[in-house]
Amino acid sequence: MKKIIISLLFIFSFLNADISQYFPKLEGRVIDEANLLSSAVKKDIDSILKKEESRTSNQIVVVILNSLNGYTIEDYSYQLGRFWQIGQKEKNNGVLLVVSMEERKIRIEVGYGLEGALTDKIAHEIINYTIKPNFKANQYELGILKAVNEIKAAIKGEYEAKAKSSDFNGAINAFIPLGFFALIFLSMILNSASRKSKNQFLYKVTKSSMASSFFAFFTFIMSQAVTTYNLFAALVMFIIIFIFNYKTAKDVDFDKLSKINYTNSSRNASGFGGFSSSSSSSGGGFSNGGFSGGGGGFGGGGASGGW
Repeated sequence: MKKIIISLLFIFSFLNADISQYFPKLEGRVIDEANLLSSAVKKDIDSILKKEESRTSNQIVVVILNSLNGYTIEDYSYQLGRFWQIGQKEKNNGVLLVVSMEERKIRIEVGYGLEGALTDKIAHEIINYTIKPNFKANQYELGILKAVNEIKAAIKGEYEAKAKSSDFNGAINAFIPLGFFALIFLSMILNSASRKSKNQFLYKVTKSSMASSFFAFFTFIMSQAVTTYNLFAALVMFIIIFIFNYKTAKDVDFDKLSKINYTNSSRNASGFGGFSSSSSSSGGGFSNGGFSGGGGGFGGGGASGGW
């Protein structure tokens, strides 16, 4: 799936050919356009990241933006990493921690070479259980400091999973999509029974349920990146689609209805969802401050969130 997404980024790259004009200059390991960090904290983080690079050659850069200028944080971070070429060319061992204040978005972008250590799951945990709570409490400096240390720990293989509540939330998030699929399957069975019994009411209910469950499933998945109320959003979508389908459904002639294609509702629903892409640039980022990328590559690994 990740390879498909990256391919789409290349295919449609011409649509956002000017994204690099919004990139800040690479003037150090901590780029703070929003002036979120004090000079002392910025110096501490820079020192931590400099030592990490000296010890391991891993390049980690913290980027705090005023705005994404209309781009998604996934597109912006991916293209920024490629433009600056963070990480060593032979190892692709770069990491970007990107924060955008206007959109209240966070992204950990991981280079190819570190995806096995700093996995998408770990990046997701760092964002949601370290950065987000601190940001919500206006403890921005503490959130970034802790995140930097946890990123380092993950790369070293010393990252510790979050508390059981996090695991519970993860289990719930995994169970809910299965619930929607189970509802689709149950609706298919009952829909078949309605045709045999020639029950118009049951037929309309089950057919509407299949379509609404399909939409609710994708709403739940897609909304995870933008809100913590993804289950609520999915249920609202389920209700809206169900009512619409039921109200517009017409009585059917069961004698002529010899076969139902249970995937029609899915096909009719497949037209939603866009994909925003951005350009790739092979130019490395150079600074006047003596720090630059080492030619590292990025493949879209990491995680995003908001606060």
